[in-house]
Order: sequence, then C-alpha cells, then structure tokens
Amino acid sequence: MPHRPASFFRRRSAAVLALVSMFAACWIAACGPAPDDSQAPTATGVVAPPTLEDQGPIFARVETDRGFFRFVLRPDRAPVSCANFVNLVDRGFFDGLDFYRHSRVIRQVGNPHNDDAIRYTPGYTIAPEFAADLRFDRGGLVAMSRLGDEPTAMVRPNEFFVTTKPQSERFTFKYPVFGEVVEGMEVVLAIEPDETVRSITIEGDATPLRSVHADLIDQWNARLDAVPDPRR
Repeated sequence: MPHRPASFFRRRSAAVLALVSMFAACWIAACGPAPDDSQAPTATGVVAPPTLEDQGPIFARVETDRGFFRFVLRPDRAPVSCANFVNLVDRGFFDGLDFYRHSRVIRQVGNPHNDDAIRYTPGYTIAPEFAADLRFDRGGLVAMSRLGDEPTAMVRPNEFFVTTKPQSERFTFKYPVFGEVVEGMEVVLAIEPDETVRSITIEGDATPLRSVHADLIDQWNARLDAVPDPRR
C-alpha cells in the first residue's frame, strides 16, 4: 500500500466529519427536537375558582351620625357570617337604620322597624360560628344576635352589635363574633340611642368570599326579596 501523507488523512477525516454533521442536522430538522413537557400546551381561558385561602383582609367602614368606625372581618373564623354581612352591605340593607338597642355595653343595629318591641325576620337564619380566639375579653368586638338563649338557637342574620368593653365570660360561645373594630372606637362609644348608620362600605376585595358562598348568597337574596321590608 503506498504511503500517503498525514495531510491526506486529515482532509479525509474532515470530510467525513462534515458529512456526519450534515446528516445529523438534516435528521434533526426532519424529526424536530424531543418534546419538552414543560412547554406542553395548556388549556386557555380556564381559571381556577377562588378559595378562602385567596381572601385577603377585608374591612367594613361604618358611617354614622358621629363619624365613622372601621372593623376587620374574620372570614377565617366565621366565613358564613362574613359572607352574609357582606351581602347585606352590598344590598344597602343597613343604610338608614338606627342603633335601636343601646346600653353601656353594646350598640346594636339591623332591625328595619327600629323598635325593640317589633322584630324583623329576613326569611332565613344562619348557624352560629364560634372561634376560641374571638372571646368577649375586650371591647370593640362585632357580633351577631341569636333567636334565643338555648345552645341550638340560630343566628338572626340581619342584626349585629359592637361591644364597648369586655363582657362576662358567659357571652363567649353565646354570641358569634365575626369582626373587631380597628379604627374609630371613640365613635362607637359616642353613639347615642337611635342615631343612624348612614352607610357601610366594604373595603378590600371580597370576591373570593362572595364566590365561595355564591349559592348561599343566591338563596339569601331570594328570601330577602320575598319578605316585605317595612321601609318600602
């Protein structure tokens, strides 16, 4: 076999390598890259419904004849009570109602008759929700009244009261707390009998709370629409 110079073998190797590279490029172009699961197409326009874990802080700003006070709602402890309250605020239910129950320890509103001798029934009730860390050991707690004193009594959903100071331990697990005053406690203390709630505004995005309890809210509104309101 004749002797061939090293340059010949280098040229031949380079040519072979070029052919291999060209073949590989053609194969990749024809077959395409391997699938990447991380880039797999996903359904478009599908958004997971919000949950209570998505619910950020929400507040109620209560405008009264004496000024305003603000309380934070606790859907993490009393979700149904908070959804009920937000829905009533959305309907403007409390606007123009008096603090018809007034004492040294509470300011209560929510009766369209504005008369302790005549009670209004909105056509539905809700079950009481209690939390061990929401106790009547301080003033400024926002709670709901119940239809009776027995342990199984349901909640009167259209009425709420604000405490002015710590209450007896017997109040805890008797009246369900769903909020706490964070601003304007001096206004709560200054409210006189029969002074008025001018308006209540929900501050913060309560969309998750409304969404989670949408079916209940529809039921409540149907009952409210069917019951005569003495203000109409």
